[in-house]
Amino acid sequence: MTDYRELISPPSLKLSLQLESDAPAIFNLVREERERLGRHLSWPPLINEVGDTLANIRHNRADFAEGRSAVYVVRWDDAIAGILSFNTINDKQAEIGYWLAARFEGRGVMSRAVTALMAWYGDTGKLDQFIIRCGVANRPSNRLAQRLGFVFDYCQVRAEKIGDRYVDHNVYCRQYKKRQA
Repeated sequence: MTDYRELISPPSLKLSLQLESDAPAIFNLVREERERLGRHLSWPPLINEVGDTLANIRHNRADFAEGRSAVYVVRWDDAIAGILSFNTINDKQAEIGYWLAARFEGRGVMSRAVTALMAWYGDTGKLDQFIIRCGVANRPSNRLAQRLGFVFDYCQVRAEKIGDRYVDHNVYCRQYKKRQA
C-alpha cells in the first residue's frame, strides 16, 4: 500500500506532506508573495503570522489522515517553491489547487509537480479523475490546465470572492488512464 507522504522526482522535484517544521518557511514565502498571490487567491490576507500557517498545516494533516485532502510542499532543488494540493478528495476524484513563488515560474516546476502527483495517485488506482478550477483572468493557471491535457468543462460565474470582487472560474477536467507497467 502506498503511503502518499513523499514523492521524489529526480533531478529537482520533491513533493512532501507539510510538516509543522515547514511553517516558518512557508509563512515567509507567503509573506513575500502576498500581493501577487492575492490577485488570484482569497486566503493570503488571512495569513498574518507563523501561527496561522501552523494552524493551517495541522488542519491539512488532519484532513489527510481522514482521506479528505492532501497538501504537499513543492520543493525544487531543495528550496520551497510553493504548494500543490488535492483540495478535496471524493471517491476517486480530486480537485487540484496550487501556487508557486514567482522566482520558480516559467521553469516547468508546477507542470512537473501536477503531472507527478496525478501519476502517483492515478497509477496506484486511488484516483482517476482530476479537476482544476482557476480564475478566468489567471492566465498561467488556465494555460497549465490546457498544457496538461485538461478539458474545459464550464465557467462558474461568481465562483469566489477575492477581496471586494467576485471572480468567475474556468473548470477543467481530466480523466486519468493508468500507465502500462
